[in-house]
Amino acid sequence: MLSNKELDIMRSNAVIHKRIFEEIKKITKPGTKASDIDKLCWDMCKQAWVLPWFKWFYDYPANICISVNDVVVHWLPRDEITFEQWDVVTFDFGVKDKKHKINTDAAFTMIIWGQTNNPEIERFLEVNQKALYLWIEQAKVWNTLWDIWHAIEKYVTQNGFFIVRELAWHGVWKTLHEEPCVYNYWKPWKWPKIKKWMTLAIEPIIWFSSWEITDKWDWEIYIKDGSLWCQFEHTILVTDWEPEIIV
Repeated sequence: MLSNKELDIMRSNAVIHKRIFEEIKKITKPGTKASDIDKLCWDMCKQAWVLPWFKWFYDYPANICISVNDVVVHWLPRDEITFEQWDVVTFDFGVKDKKHKINTDAAFTMIIWGQTNNPEIERFLEVNQKALYLWIEQAKVWNTLWDIWHAIEKYVTQNGFFIVRELAWHGVWKTLHEEPCVYNYWKPWKWPKIKKWMTLAIEPIIWFSSWEITDKWDWEIYIKDGSLWCQFEHTILVTDWEPEIIV
């Protein structure tokens, strides 16, 4: 669990993280290249004297993970990827400072808008966002990780969507993936209690019509039936009161 000084550093990193996300939202439109977003992340981190934490982690060669439509996670922002109208795009990004190497981790999904709206895809994203905040509400001292899991699974399945099974969310601090490692569906394990000063990267990942994925042995993992997915993620701090959203 992090110290007060480390918490201040994490909050400072979060300010930069939020600024980068705001800029991504401003410039992303039909015709934007994924590689342009990747360069933006690098340039803004360099200017702020921080590091894009995903780069080099497990030898990942890019600054940000950008996943489009049926790509669940880790799609490299290659130059040939150009966003088109109605693409559902997820931006997953991390920041760490150079000296203390304290990390933040967050993600959001957006629709590349076309000429008309698609209410069902909009509802899909809204359910994911709502599930995330239901989840965060349960991140209180002496609740268990089961309480968090139960809040999201119930809400997502009641709305007709599917929860990722093979992927997990995690703690975040001095490395990107800290304990606890928690899957998004029920498993017969011992559910640890949530403690004060835990920092958790909570990320509900949901599917439009299936929960099965396929790994093509590169960075990208795909939804097996080719449907859509989305992800929203916050780094949060467990306090004596309500959880604090760091980024």
